[in-house]
Amino acid sequence: MKRRQQLTRTNLLNRGKKASTVIPNDALFASAFNFAAIGMALVAPSGAWITVNKSFCLIVGYTEEELYGMTFQDITHPEDLDADLEHVKQMLAGTINTYKMEKRYYHKDGHVVDVLLSVSLVHNSDGTPAFFISQIQDITRSKQLEAELVRIATEDTLTKVNNRRYFFESATREIIRGARFSEPQAVFMIDIDHFKNVNDRYGHEVGDEVLKAMAMTCQRTFREIDIFGRLGGEEFGAFLINTDSNMAGLIAERVRKNVQNCVVDTAKGPIRFTVSVGVATFTGGLQSLAVRLKTADQALYKAKESGRNRVEVVHDIAPPSDLAHGLQASFAHFAWSHEYESGNATIDSQHKMLFKLGDSMLSAMIADQPKQDIAAIAEELSTHVVNHFKDEDAIFRAAGYPLADEHSRIHNSLAQGMKGLLEKYEVGTLSVGELFSFLALDVVSGHLLTEDRKFFPYLPKGENAL
Repeated sequence: MKRRQQLTRTNLLNRGKKASTVIPNDALFASAFNFAAIGMALVAPSGAWITVNKSFCLIVGYTEEELYGMTFQDITHPEDLDADLEHVKQMLAGTINTYKMEKRYYHKDGHVVDVLLSVSLVHNSDGTPAFFISQIQDITRSKQLEAELVRIATEDTLTKVNNRRYFFESATREIIRGARFSEPQAVFMIDIDHFKNVNDRYGHEVGDEVLKAMAMTCQRTFREIDIFGRLGGEEFGAFLINTDSNMAGLIAERVRKNVQNCVVDTAKGPIRFTVSVGVATFTGGLQSLAVRLKTADQALYKAKESGRNRVEVVHDIAPPSDLAHGLQASFAHFAWSHEYESGNATIDSQHKMLFKLGDSMLSAMIADQPKQDIAAIAEELSTHVVNHFKDEDAIFRAAGYPLADEHSRIHNSLAQGMKGLLEKYEVGTLSVGELFSFLALDVVSGHLLTEDRKFFPYLPKGENAL
């Protein structure tokens, strides 16, 4: 049986630590380290593993000897590495004393392990950084349960589309944002025609199969940016962002035709069915989602009364104010203006790039490009934003901006928000509309054109600070 690695002064010194290094040499500490139920490791400033305990080896699947030939960067998920390295950089610079973050490691067999990492820094007697003390807790199961709870809370059990609660939450957020930017939007009410006859003739099990087929067909027909959910029984709803009445009518007709062509095979033979669709379109305004749904429901009733398997569209377009009209134009196209310039070459060039990426993301959404394409643009936009925040931070601090710390906190909050939303989007618990609203509107348009302007007067003009 392999002799357990013990934490001693000799072991650390043999790994190239100089004599002035502060080394934990207390037997109690050594026992606590080696026998801790959570993973523990001492890590060199370079990222190399100095010593690790058995619990950490169990978490990542590597032996101690294997880890000693690696760095923490080697097993860190690439999407988490930049944030981790930034924390390390701040600790080595003395900006922060400790940090804690959720991150992902790659297990030796290839699967991803979610962990909660807590890190502190030990210094040599001469004040230079000696090594990091890392505590690593495996939270993979907790993250899985969290994802399952989110799924249960947001997904309709039968059809696997958004449930009523999540539909209302998501659509309400979008309708508020749409009012703010005077954006054309549409609400659909969709109902299966003569569904009671299906249940009465074929039974509820077959009726359930019809509901699932109908939901799947609609889900595939709607764009990635649209919000679709089951409201109850055979009734479904959809909320479409940045969609005028003509586009809404075309999409509704596409839904109707695709469902009409859908076939559900049963023991009693194939079943075909149809839907009626009521659509309410609007631009801006202060009406609630409930009111818009009521209008769409009235249109649905008219479609039923007119013979079913039909689409009825009701228009309710409020005249936008001059300000709202301007915001709508900005939403339709992210256009850079010389009025946005700070006078600093670095900041202005990076701001222009962020506007360009925001416009690319909007175009991809409107064109209904695949989710992976939109995600790639969002990742690129997020990366540019984080890098821009770092450069901008250095520039306004060098310029003596008195609210530098407060602005940096806003940057950190936005960066963490981006990371969390991207993770939710990738696992399917966040709509592309919500992601775009945060990245392109809150970060690019909102922060860059409001908060950033506060430090512009302090900047030396025409300088490239970095």
